Amino acid sequence: MSFEFRDPVTYCYDKVYLLVDCNNFFCSCERLFRPDLEGRPLLVLSNNDGCVIARSQEAKDLGIPMGIAVFKIKNLIRRHHIVTFSSNFSLYLDISRRVMEVLEHLCDDTQVYSVDEAFLCFKHISEKEALDKAILVRNAVFNLIGINVGVGIAHTKTLAKLANHHAKKHRQETYGLYSILQDMPRINLLKNNPISEVWGIGRRLNERLNEQGIHTAYQLSVQNYEAIKKEYNIVLMRTVQELNDLDVIEDESDINHTMQIMWSRSFTKRLTTLDELHQALANFVASACHKLRNQNKYCSQITVFIRTSYFGNDPKFAADKTANLKVPTSDTREILYVATQLLKMIFAPGYKYNKAGIILGNLTATRSFQSDLFTKAKTPQEQEKSDQLMKAIDQINHQGHEQNIFIASQGPQKAEAFSNKNSLSPSYTTSWDDLPKLI
Repeated sequence: MSFEFRDPVTYCYDKVYLLVDCNNFFCSCERLFRPDLEGRPLLVLSNNDGCVIARSQEAKDLGIPMGIAVFKIKNLIRRHHIVTFSSNFSLYLDISRRVMEVLEHLCDDTQVYSVDEAFLCFKHISEKEALDKAILVRNAVFNLIGINVGVGIAHTKTLAKLANHHAKKHRQETYGLYSILQDMPRINLLKNNPISEVWGIGRRLNERLNEQGIHTAYQLSVQNYEAIKKEYNIVLMRTVQELNDLDVIEDESDINHTMQIMWSRSFTKRLTTLDELHQALANFVASACHKLRNQNKYCSQITVFIRTSYFGNDPKFAADKTANLKVPTSDTREILYVATQLLKMIFAPGYKYNKAGIILGNLTATRSFQSDLFTKAKTPQEQEKSDQLMKAIDQINHQGHEQNIFIASQGPQKAEAFSNKNSLSPSYTTSWDDLPKLI
């Protein structure tokens, strides 16, 4: 096989992606205000401190897997003096916002992919210029925010993800930066990575490809495009194209692409009555509807689900129910009414429920719908009153640290009754009460 060599100093590429990924982001956020924890293994836990959702590098080196239930590693936590934190999403989201602001300042075409990742797209630059940009990004985010990042450089987003993985895995050799703009390093990287490391290859797809003798990213890259599309789907075909330097994945970071909103929690104690579940569901509906209105969206499908714990000897039960609305809405009262009816349909007495949630689906940017003789929509005046009420509630609740106005069925304790965070760190950057105090 022959490779084309291009001078990294002078040759300009039409388009180059830099994938910027924050290292161990949740744990890094916790360390920002706790420098005494540098070098110690950290874990961030899910709602109700049930399982591991983030690990520092030191915790990874101890072999702690992602998603493991905390009760299974209690002895390990004690033995290695591992520090655990309850998930503090208000802190993480605020630090994420600050990181993305820095990236947007450094690149006009910044595509936020997740809370800790973003693609930076540069045009008509050489490999040296791309590496200089990566160094600038890495230093700026660390100096201004205090977060370490890894940067993968490639012609496509899929390859940039793979390059970023290599940069972080071999940080001592790469200093957190790695470019595969040229053919030789790209081919070598593909040959040295299993397909499980390729963006979009999940466990089931990985097993199916393995059965066909496709084990490495390179073996996947040499597959025939049309054959992959025919046997699998167009998504995998695009992945294969991306591995061959063809930029075919569009920007999907825009929030307007969101097709559903889910809000669910595990409970601090098992719930056994319909009234208890209804109060929990009312809180979840209120939170989901607030997010829905923030996105200027309306939903026309509502799903409610409940289940018992997967663990223990108690009887197991799970159920869900979906309703389609003829008129899209974002009014909390209307959505809660439908959700309550769904809950009554699926509730079964005699079980200890561990989790419940709501999914708002079929999201649209308008209230447009196909009318019929039996559908009664609100008058313009009624709709205006509804919109103004929801707007006023959102504005009042946004002004304070707590939820000041809520629906009666949420209960006097509101969402706090369904959260158990024994190791929650202060919200240093979003709450005046949590600001560090100098004595």
